[in-house]
Amino acid sequence: MNPRVLPRVVAAVVATAFLIGLAPLAAAQSSRREAAASPSPSPSARAREIIHEVRDRIAHRDRHSASVVISDDAHVGVGEVHDNDIVAISNDVNIEGEVTGDVVVIMGNLEISGTVDGNVVTIMSPVRLHGTASIEENLVNIGGKLTRDEGARIHGERLSFGLLDWVPFCKGGLAGFWKFMYLLKLISLALLFLAILLITALVPQRLSVIAAAFPSRWAMAILAGLLGYCVTIVLGFILICTLIGIPLAIGLFFMAKVVKWIGLASLFFLIGHTLGRNLFKRELTHIAAVLGGFAVYALISLVPIFGGVFSGVMGVLALGISILTRFGSEEGWGKSRPSAPPVAPPPAAAAGQPPVYSPGP
Repeated sequence: MNPRVLPRVVAAVVATAFLIGLAPLAAAQSSRREAAASPSPSPSARAREIIHEVRDRIAHRDRHSASVVISDDAHVGVGEVHDNDIVAISNDVNIEGEVTGDVVVIMGNLEISGTVDGNVVTIMSPVRLHGTASIEENLVNIGGKLTRDEGARIHGERLSFGLLDWVPFCKGGLAGFWKFMYLLKLISLALLFLAILLITALVPQRLSVIAAAFPSRWAMAILAGLLGYCVTIVLGFILICTLIGIPLAIGLFFMAKVVKWIGLASLFFLIGHTLGRNLFKRELTHIAAVLGGFAVYALISLVPIFGGVFSGVMGVLALGISILTRFGSEEGWGKSRPSAPPVAPPPAAAAGQPPVYSPGP
């Protein structure tokens, strides 16, 4: 078997799959307002049609005469005529002569000073059109810089999109990107809310123990949290590199997440309980205190930039204090310190309810 056959087949499959995947993204970006105002298709819808057309051509033409490039650059010299398509993946294409088919470049560089009789589709690839360049059909440029000299001709349509224009919710540029990040933040807060409710229902007493320890151990919690993050990342990376340890890495990351959630629930309980005593002059229950602390955390975390820093600091503190207190265990990690004399539980605790943390008079 020709050793170049397999790479060409693989490249053709990758290019076709990439184009097929881009088509739904282009369809998702079609604006309903533009469609209602004008019967002509929107630019993204037109780009989708061109991508479909190029994909079909690549799939149905003679694959033995097409040039599919993976490891080598493609060059069509002056006076040369290349019949059929050129598909390049992570490689450069320089066309000084004539290409009778389509040209597709993915994560490479394209330079045209000659003629392309078909369409030109570039994905995350810089494009340079010299003054003698001629594209007989359409040019679709996605996520790459387009440099067009005076005299370069495109007889069809020129559709150029930034990379964010093809991402949902990011069509509005930077404002759309921030809307998308805001939506992701809301989703993460909703998931955190469910996790915190579950932890509060399962281990309310551990939250009281961690909250009671935090005021005197917050400095050590920062160091323990940073160390915990570093150990988790390094150990997880080592496990992932071994391939067979990927399930263990996933389990490690999930365990670290649960430990952080326990710490966050404790900090929420501490914040809510403190606010209840100072603002409402009453002792809040576990669930009310946790929900109050979560509400404060959610509002602050939604503030741009500062909210991200605040969430990061809270995550480090939560992981650290949870580790220092052995996830809320009353015994702690060591027994070197003399144990405190037993204290008679209050009537509420005797009835089976968890003790409520009290930071002091």
